[in-house]
Amino acid sequence: MSAVIQHYQSEFERAEPLLPWRDAKGWQAWRQSAWSRFAEQGFPSTRHEEWKYTSVAALEKLLLSCAPATPAPLDWASLKDKAVLPEARGRLVFVDGVFQPTLSRVDGLPAGLRMGALSGRSTQDSLKLQGLLEQGQRRTPFTALNAAFVAEGAWVAAEAGVRMEEPLLVLYVATEGQRAMHLANAYEAAEGSAFSVVEQYLGMTDEPYLVNGVTSATLDEGAKISHIKIQQEGARSYHIAALQAVQKRSSQFNSHSFALSGALGRNDIEAILAEPDAAVSMRGLYRVSRRELQDFHTTIRHDSPDCTSDECFKGVLNESGRAVFNGKIRVAPDAQHTLSQQSNHNLLLSDQAEVDTKPQLEIFADDVKCSHGATVGQLDEEQWFYLRSRGLAAEHARALLIEAFALDILTGIDLPVLRDALESLLRKTAHV
Repeated sequence: MSAVIQHYQSEFERAEPLLPWRDAKGWQAWRQSAWSRFAEQGFPSTRHEEWKYTSVAALEKLLLSCAPATPAPLDWASLKDKAVLPEARGRLVFVDGVFQPTLSRVDGLPAGLRMGALSGRSTQDSLKLQGLLEQGQRRTPFTALNAAFVAEGAWVAAEAGVRMEEPLLVLYVATEGQRAMHLANAYEAAEGSAFSVVEQYLGMTDEPYLVNGVTSATLDEGAKISHIKIQQEGARSYHIAALQAVQKRSSQFNSHSFALSGALGRNDIEAILAEPDAAVSMRGLYRVSRRELQDFHTTIRHDSPDCTSDECFKGVLNESGRAVFNGKIRVAPDAQHTLSQQSNHNLLLSDQAEVDTKPQLEIFADDVKCSHGATVGQLDEEQWFYLRSRGLAAEHARALLIEAFALDILTGIDLPVLRDALESLLRKTAHV
């Protein structure tokens, strides 16, 4: 057994008595099985095809603490200015992986919409939750580690026909270094229901730490979920996450991902269009500089006919920043009348910046309309010259062009309060 596995074995033995649902036999077996999978696989290396361009060797050497601990005390006043939706009626706040009920707010939600922390679920409810989280697991070493250690996260469940017009906020704050936070989120939309949820990850320390998350979204017939994820992690942080959405007939899943900071980020996003007339919109923006790396691996599975997907990811890369985009669209043999678009566009602001992009189509049906493409380029010199000729300073003109490139990714966000908040955030971070 390697020193790394020995360390996490000790952490598992130390953490297990502190984890929720310890008395539920189903959870004991589930955690032990997950730990065994991780112990057998270990951390992935660049020899693995899915991790060819993304090394986690530096993370592996950190030997982080995984047991839940008492977080630093914070008040809402210290977080309000940093929250993207400070006035959200539904708000869950977690500090260093621990739920903070005094900073949260869930009493103003409409009837039929429930929101809370995973640790507050009963043992009976937790077994259903286990099934949802298993759905979101993609059987990687990191999802196995998550299943072994998961202690906290958010859940939102909407009953049939319930529609929440205002966005919900799930805020994760990291204040301590040398720790690993294993988080899980479960979102359920019953028939005809709809809600929007924003996950914001905020790093308030420059010490290294890990956020390892798994998210599951389940959409019944005619349901709609808009999921917005914002990574504003610390400068030396690691953010590894898996998201899976399973969609039934005529459902709509909108996914927007914004990776704005952090030493290394990896997001595996999968949408499964399981029944006819389902639709998914998947959009993202990654911004890297210095020696940062952001990696997005996406999969859209057209498993049923008459479904649509629209995917667009953009990157802004400066200095020696690196990015990876690997997007796959798979059309099953019976998925006739599929309509699918995929694109990846990258703006390089430095000769040292680098992106590896690989859009893919796997089509096993003959009556489909599918397209994909990727671009890698620099700022348009003619546009830059035009703005400067109109009296704008060179840096101001440059910033405006970067903003225009980035803000286009907000297409599809219909709620004005959410769109305005995201536009304000992206304008602040566009000045790379």
